[in-house]
Amino acid sequence: MKQTVPSLPIPLLRDAVARQAARVSLRRAAREVGVSPNGLRNFLNGAAPRSTTRAKLERWLAARSGPLRPPTVGRLVRLLNELAGDLAPEQAAALGRDIARLLAVAYEQRRVSPPRWVQELAKQSRRRAASGPDVA
Repeated sequence: MKQTVPSLPIPLLRDAVARQAARVSLRRAAREVGVSPNGLRNFLNGAAPRSTTRAKLERWLAARSGPLRPPTVGRLVRLLNELAGDLAPEQAAALGRDIARLLAVAYEQRRVSPPRWVQELAKQSRRRAASGPDVA
C-alpha cells in the first residue's frame, strides 16, 4: 500500500527541511532525501522544487519526524503566540477563543468526545471570556 504524505506549502516545507537538515550535515541530509547537496542547498535558499523533489522532501520529513507527542494546551498557546505575533493582544485572545470554539464544534459534529487538551482549552477560553479582555 502506497503511503501518501500531506503536501505542505513551500515556505513551511522549506522551514521544516532547514530545521531537520541543521541537525545533520547538508551532504547527509541530501543523501537521505535522495537529492544532490547543491539541489538541497538551492531549495533551502529559495529555489522552487520539482514535484518529484518535493515529494522526496516531504517523505524525508515524515520519516524523520518520529513519534509525535500528543497536543497540549501549552503547545497550542505557544503556537498561537507565534501565529498572532503581529496582532493586538485583544485580537490574539479572540483568535484563541475562536480556535477553541472551532475545535469543540468539530468534535461535537462528529459525535466524538474531544481529547482532554481540547476540553481544557475550551474551559480556559470560557474563563478568559468571562473575566473580560486581557490587559497587558
